[in-house]
Amino acid sequence: MASMPYATRQINWVNIIFFSVNALVGLVGGALYALKQGVTASEMALFAFFLVMTPLSITVGYHRLFSHGAFKTNAVVRFLLLFFGAAAFEQSALEWTSQHRDHHRYVDTDRDPYSIKKGFFYAHLGWMIFWRHETDYENVTDLARDPVVAHQHRHYLAWAIGAGIITPLIVGAATGHLLAAIVFSVCLRITLVHHLTFFINSICHMFGKATYDMHATARDNWFIAILTFGEGYHNFHHRFAADYRNGVRWYQWDPSKWLIALMSGLGLAWDLRRVSDFQIMAAELAGQNGRASDWFDRVGQSAEMLKLKGAIQLQYDHVRQNLARWEQAAKDYRNIVQKRMAQQSADVKEAASRKLVEARRQFEQARQNWQALISQCPAAA
Repeated sequence: MASMPYATRQINWVNIIFFSVNALVGLVGGALYALKQGVTASEMALFAFFLVMTPLSITVGYHRLFSHGAFKTNAVVRFLLLFFGAAAFEQSALEWTSQHRDHHRYVDTDRDPYSIKKGFFYAHLGWMIFWRHETDYENVTDLARDPVVAHQHRHYLAWAIGAGIITPLIVGAATGHLLAAIVFSVCLRITLVHHLTFFINSICHMFGKATYDMHATARDNWFIAILTFGEGYHNFHHRFAADYRNGVRWYQWDPSKWLIALMSGLGLAWDLRRVSDFQIMAAELAGQNGRASDWFDRVGQSAEMLKLKGAIQLQYDHVRQNLARWEQAAKDYRNIVQKRMAQQSADVKEAASRKLVEARRQFEQARQNWQALISQCPAAA
């Protein structure tokens, strides 16, 4: 049996040099190039292509597909996700997945590879440059059986250099813009993609809203979601890790979710995993109640506060009961419809439908009353 993952202090000069050179060439060199040469449309097009494809292959591929099995797809899509994922220079899919699964399993403990409890810098970058991590691949035996994933892992440097450096340089040379390809499509792009990914481990475990689980360090951060193709809704993700969505609301920015849904519509993805709306509503209500309790602990126990606290607790129990009744009514109605049996008369179906509508109405009324009460707690709404 393999030993437990652990970390020891050790300066990783390879990573320090790699991060530093890319940042220096990309940021300083990019600024000088733009000032002296200007930037053409073709140069920006190549830069934009890799700036989109590589992080999307991390979010959709490394993260939602390989780490959490949030959907299934065919061999061609898997290969493309592995190819452009390697171009991001964020390790092989196998190692990335193993560490990420440990992050979820042991979050905020010593066995969490990038625990925010060890500080913002550690979670963002320090764990990769000042520490050596042993990876226990026993948590990715399912993924290791894929021959292409295994090949990418064994020959990771060849995949990464071929996809992330040689490919953009070939295109840049073919269009007469080799230097721009080096500066923008390789160095600047790698630097930006790295730090946008690292923001999830640092910013999204420190700043934002604990929408569904107030006890988790993970936070929903809409601004980081914009920068990371939807990954910023991190509190939802830690609460419902297997869901193919991170931004669960229609208005939440989550291009990774939209791409997976598009692939599903085209027959390129299937078995999309999603938690029920009832589970999400229950978690959101629990999050509000938890934040309210925390707020009461901070503001004191005056008679007025105790009265409000009691009213909120009673209404919380009431709205949860109504949600449970609505969920049961929905299950009953679905069972009747799915059976499609002759003995299920139209009257039975109509009665179940009326019960469902009434259960939802009662829940909506209870939730409206709940929101009116919870709005009096500034930190809970």
